[in-house]
Amino acid sequence: MRCTLSGVAALLGLAATATAQRATTYSDAATGIDFQRYLATSYKFSFGVALPETVGSDFIGQMVIPLTDSAGWGAVSLKGGMLNSLLFVAWADGEDIQTTFRLAGSYANPDVYSDTEVTATPIANGTFINSTHISYTFLCEGCIIANKTTLGNESPILGWAISDTNPTTASDPTSALSYHSAGFGQFGVDAAAAQSAQYATWASWASAGTGTGGNTTVPGNTTFPDPTTSNVTYDVIVVGGGPAGIIAAERIAEKGQSVLLIERGPANTVALGSAQALAWNDTLTAYDIPALGSSMSGLSGTKFCSDTASTAGCLLGGSSSINGLNFIHPPSHDWERWPKGWNSADIADAEARLYERNPGTTAPSDDGKYYNDHAFKVLSTQLGSKGWTEVDSIEKPEEKHNVYSRPSWSIKDNLRAGPARTYMPFAKQLPNFTLQLNTKVLQAVRTGSTITGVLTVAEDGSRQIIKVKTGGKVVIAAGAMSSPRLLWNSGIGRSDALAIVKSGASQTGVTLPAESSWIDLPVGHHLQDHAQVMLQFNAKSNFSAYDFTDIATDPVESDLDLYYQGSGPITQAAQRMHLWTSAEGADGRTRYLQGTASAMSSGVITIRSFLTHGTKTVGELGITAAGNTVLNTKPWLIDDEDRQAMSDFVQWWLDLSSSSNSTLEYITPGATVSDILSTKMISGDHWVGSARMGLDDGRNANGSSVVDLNTKVYGTDNLFVVDASIHPDLPTGNTQSIIMITAEHAAEKIAAFTVTSGSSNSTAPIASRCNTGLTRRGARIPKSYRRRQL
Repeated sequence: MRCTLSGVAALLGLAATATAQRATTYSDAATGIDFQRYLATSYKFSFGVALPETVGSDFIGQMVIPLTDSAGWGAVSLKGGMLNSLLFVAWADGEDIQTTFRLAGSYANPDVYSDTEVTATPIANGTFINSTHISYTFLCEGCIIANKTTLGNESPILGWAISDTNPTTASDPTSALSYHSAGFGQFGVDAAAAQSAQYATWASWASAGTGTGGNTTVPGNTTFPDPTTSNVTYDVIVVGGGPAGIIAAERIAEKGQSVLLIERGPANTVALGSAQALAWNDTLTAYDIPALGSSMSGLSGTKFCSDTASTAGCLLGGSSSINGLNFIHPPSHDWERWPKGWNSADIADAEARLYERNPGTTAPSDDGKYYNDHAFKVLSTQLGSKGWTEVDSIEKPEEKHNVYSRPSWSIKDNLRAGPARTYMPFAKQLPNFTLQLNTKVLQAVRTGSTITGVLTVAEDGSRQIIKVKTGGKVVIAAGAMSSPRLLWNSGIGRSDALAIVKSGASQTGVTLPAESSWIDLPVGHHLQDHAQVMLQFNAKSNFSAYDFTDIATDPVESDLDLYYQGSGPITQAAQRMHLWTSAEGADGRTRYLQGTASAMSSGVITIRSFLTHGTKTVGELGITAAGNTVLNTKPWLIDDEDRQAMSDFVQWWLDLSSSSNSTLEYITPGATVSDILSTKMISGDHWVGSARMGLDDGRNANGSSVVDLNTKVYGTDNLFVVDASIHPDLPTGNTQSIIMITAEHAAEKIAAFTVTSGSSNSTAPIASRCNTGLTRRGARIPKSYRRRQL
């Protein structure tokens, strides 16, 4: 079971069936209630269920959550996998227990559930906090809901997750959840055994006036220290050390300008200061290992952000350090809807510069072999029978109709590549480049249209203003899920979003400029993403899946020996095939579809299908008073032709697997396209457009753009954005490479731009609108990377 998500939503990717993990009969001594209880074998977590003889909408639950230094949260999914499942979450807030119901609809921190009335009322004798754990025993009323829970079934499947860190604001039941760093899984329940004639008596013990539970606490005001001012100034401050930020910072510094790169998280590699070295090699971290790319969410300590509406890596390299390493070279048509100066011919030099540093590979193992290749062999035979052709997607990026390829990965010299490895070593050699880690930027500090610096907060809560020199620039590169927050916090955006930011000042410490200085731009609008539908097939020729998780702690000795020779399964990421086709819609628009195939469970081939370039659906990103970005509108298959294209693709796979000569069968017999779209559609986690680039200044009526063709924010003299939020369209493949190409091209423009105070077109009408050190390729791993003798 693998997933690549943030917070409790990381459990979205869990399979829909439980393995041998089952609840057993347990009589609780404190309450006298008989539960069917699951007790995790490797973690001090348990969840028990008691049901009435006639199951309706209520049940009694008991969740026991381990604490680390009096911190941590626990959650149960009442549907097994987390997507569209009712979640119940609890954590300690001093001597109180906070509880909340959530619903995860995407790769995101789960939203507070509000569709129907549900309540959790504590049962006093089984509800307490001590030095090692929380016990919360409760009557859950209205909690058995069709399509959101399985407790009404004969054999329900539930899921669980725990973290050793409290939510962002422990006193706030709506707070963003920290990453589930301590464990997660699924279990089955015997519903008949959970039923009891004593249920009504036990339920009568629940009382809102007893115990220490509740989910109505209102967060209090926080006192924030006054910021100091740094005595060092810079020509350019880059905010965000993800792929775009690193590239922009390094390339601008190459031009001789003094550059400060600020990253909110820690280093990702030992060479850059990470303290997360592997037990079997103290020169490497889990972030370095290709085979762990799709397993990072299952590893303790992975640095995910907890305040974003979807997955984001909170460490150097950003999401390029925690993603699945897919690195698909964009075809020329991916630039067809970009503005003048940003078409395929315009970005060719930037593309060449990127590929010189970070080319990607379809052959990561030095011995030329492909390991654990069952999925590719099965699918290539099936696709070949339908006239599909094999290509190398790096050598032939334009081929995107009825083709399949070995995966293109961001792997170099048998390690995860990405700008933290392929650009940072160059940046570190420059005397005019400074890297500041573990520092969060809250807002750009501005006077009118001029940005004078940034306000930062350190890990200890101290605040500091860091200034740019006269004529200097601030470049935002926090990603499509976070750059809008920085703009909003700086008084840039629609008035509805800015009003929310203003209302949360006591929680966030963000003070907006005077309302007369707000810059009215459609920040958060035009949000796009690849809609994803996960399809799973049983292979008629059974096989054993490779166990990726053990690589982090105890890799197979023979695989490790191969790895130290630059070969073997550890040099590969988890995917085994990329495939593409296209469809002409009734609206005359060509839409592209991608499949990413893997085999991470024995006997099961998974195809993550994406609707990519050509989609018309747009959504909207928003913000909460606590400063978390959220999805106001989810941008998946709203457009009728988008939905038709994805429906047809899913049906094609169902037809293929049901044919008489197929070696595959869909994992759920009798499933229809409608069933699959309603239960399996999730975010592709390839977000773009939340601060889109264009010529139509968003301050004007019907204007939709936030930044101009130099990536400068409209209405400002010297504020720029370089990450995926400025992309005006979705690419045909995963976004990693096109984000880097865009950053290369933007860096040239930003470095060459001369700041002139008052040049921001500040007279444009503003209306108040409320809309809701590297070795050459082929070299062996150097001795410094050889395994540590244990």
